Amino acid sequence: MAFFQVNFFSPTLGFNTDIDVFIPTPNSDEILNKKKSDYFQKDRKYQVLYLLHGAYGDYTDWMRLTSIEKYAQNHKLAVVMPSASNSFYQDMFRGSDYLTYLTEELPKFVKAIFPISGRREDTFVAGLSMGGYGAVRLAFTKPEQYAACASLSGAIDIVSCKEQNDDGSIEGPFLWDSIFEHADEIEGTDADLFALAKKQKALGKELPKVFQTCGTEDFIYQPNVSAHKKLLEAGVDVTYEEHPGIHDWDYWDTHIQRALDWMPLANNSVEAGKEEK
Repeated sequence: MAFFQVNFFSPTLGFNTDIDVFIPTPNSDEILNKKKSDYFQKDRKYQVLYLLHGAYGDYTDWMRLTSIEKYAQNHKLAVVMPSASNSFYQDMFRGSDYLTYLTEELPKFVKAIFPISGRREDTFVAGLSMGGYGAVRLAFTKPEQYAACASLSGAIDIVSCKEQNDDGSIEGPFLWDSIFEHADEIEGTDADLFALAKKQKALGKELPKVFQTCGTEDFIYQPNVSAHKKLLEAGVDVTYEEHPGIHDWDYWDTHIQRALDWMPLANNSVEAGKEEK
């Protein structure tokens, strides 16, 4: 994989920000074992995964704490890893417009710089914890833009998450009154993923498929069980898995592999990665 660390000014955010990017290139294993290599064919555009960090994290987390580069290489998948602070992936009331940045500005930027496909069927988003919520939020906000999304130990039920944060049963760095103008009135708004799903389906939108996984010993396990039921009630096509594990990088490193296997990735298919004329 080719690795890029990119620092650029974001007009949406109003400051310089960073992304880590992996772009598929041949590796020594493929050369030594004479495996088929079709990376540099004309008009090749790679499928892309936007991979989101959790609370307390940033754009470097996935690269430093998992083997995502190796997994992406096996799928010939480009990966874009941005930062969103502790914003819960919202356009903040007092803060920056991270949702707009991630769904509008960032995809345009990376497609202008890198050989990345812009087709819905080639575009995916995934994340862990706060980023698991963020992945589904991006996908449901712009359903025409993403084929599938994956939540690993995700804080999918943001209403429940805030209530537990308020009563101290779950800790978090979230400044709710800065994220939302009316922090106690999230339910039923677009920030409520179940309400957003119902809204988009009522508008005739095709929602991306969802992969949801959580460890059975995770403090966010029960909220994930109830969130799965709510997603089904909202008519979402969701694949749910639970496995032994807690809220840690061992779980996420293992199960991002499962998420990639679940996604409709083209792997070595050149045609699937070409842009429409």
